[in-house]
Amino acid sequence: MALPRVNETLNFSMKIPSTGERVKYRPYLVKEEKVLLQAFESQNLTSILETMCDTIESCLDEKSGVRVDDLATFDVEYMFTQIRASSVGESSDILLKCDKCSHENPASIDLSELEVTTSSADKIIEITDEISVEMKYPSYKVLIDEDIKELDDGNADQIISLVAGSIVAVLTDEERIDVSKESPEEIKDFLNSLTAIQFQKVAEFLQDMPQLSHDVEFDCIDCGEHNIVKLRGLSDFF
Repeated sequence: MALPRVNETLNFSMKIPSTGERVKYRPYLVKEEKVLLQAFESQNLTSILETMCDTIESCLDEKSGVRVDDLATFDVEYMFTQIRASSVGESSDILLKCDKCSHENPASIDLSELEVTTSSADKIIEITDEISVEMKYPSYKVLIDEDIKELDDGNADQIISLVAGSIVAVLTDEERIDVSKESPEEIKDFLNSLTAIQFQKVAEFLQDMPQLSHDVEFDCIDCGEHNIVKLRGLSDFF
């Protein structure tokens, strides 16, 4: 008699922050946790991000049609924390430094309470009176491909690649040019033709990108100072 398969049922659901679409998922399993632990132990950012994306893809309902490579960075961070919460527990124990004395204080974060900040940035950015660009938030795949750890990290070529990967279309008075049909070189040539001020207007869209965040208040166990710490991004929660 064959042994039963456990935890193959999609018992949980969550909303994808950027789209509001509700998807079903299962916890990650021992075989997937082993790969995650190996990736985190390697301390190689690319390996960690790729493994997280693979884990999300394995745990999501296949019928959802969600392409993890297309998800925004904050989508991947939020979805991974929710899958982790259902897999190994809703709390994550971390250490937070006191602002006054720098003593490290233990804190327990409820992953189920994490939220993604909203953004008021307009996705249509005017370059000139005749030309605008339609933007989207960059996917984790772009960060992995360009080996960028943070959005404000990287050299000039990497930043141009990051912005190029975030453009959906170029809009003129006569047409809407879908950049997915253009070569990466053509898109970069377009960006290189901008003035520094015009490029900054486009890049600022990314600086206002939604983030996984959570405020934590604690009294330092060493000096008694009351602290309020804002955690941002996946690395702050583990």
